[in-house]
Amino acid sequence: MKFNRIAILAILAILTVVLAGSASAFDLGFLSGGSSEPQEVTVGGIDFLIPAGLNENEDYKMVDEKSNTSGVDYYISSAGFENDAGDKAVYILVGDYGEYNVTDSIIEYVLDDMDYEKKTINGHDGYLVQESSSSGSSLMAVEEPIYMFVYEENGDLVFLGATDESYFSDMIIE
Repeated sequence: MKFNRIAILAILAILTVVLAGSASAFDLGFLSGGSSEPQEVTVGGIDFLIPAGLNENEDYKMVDEKSNTSGVDYYISSAGFENDAGDKAVYILVGDYGEYNVTDSIIEYVLDDMDYEKKTINGHDGYLVQESSSSGSSLMAVEEPIYMFVYEENGDLVFLGATDESYFSDMIIE
């Protein structure tokens, strides 16, 4: 039981950072020329497909960055991609807790104050959240909706953020 509380604190800390970072990531708009073909990337050992027209923003790249919450070490890998105008973007974060596995019950506990919908995308069961300025559960003030899909894969936390919900079915590889 003690670990569950520690894991929940760690996941809450990560989600808070991710949500704040996602809001600012979608407003950057300084990259030039999006790729005309979808590109495959690996983040935290998991493969994803990035929609055509989006380029990586190196400011949001992390590779196995170690952190610690309540005595539990974990590693974060992330990547962010956007179009030239900065109005279309995706963000990927994978949290690896080593011997401790993220479970659906932990994710549900973390998302408890948010309006979420259980959803399966390309064979991955997870939780879809839409954040906007009108969301009763909004953790951030955003003008346009931001969509999040959170799930576990191989015991790791996977967080996807996007300006368009349809990106998730493109990004998640079966």
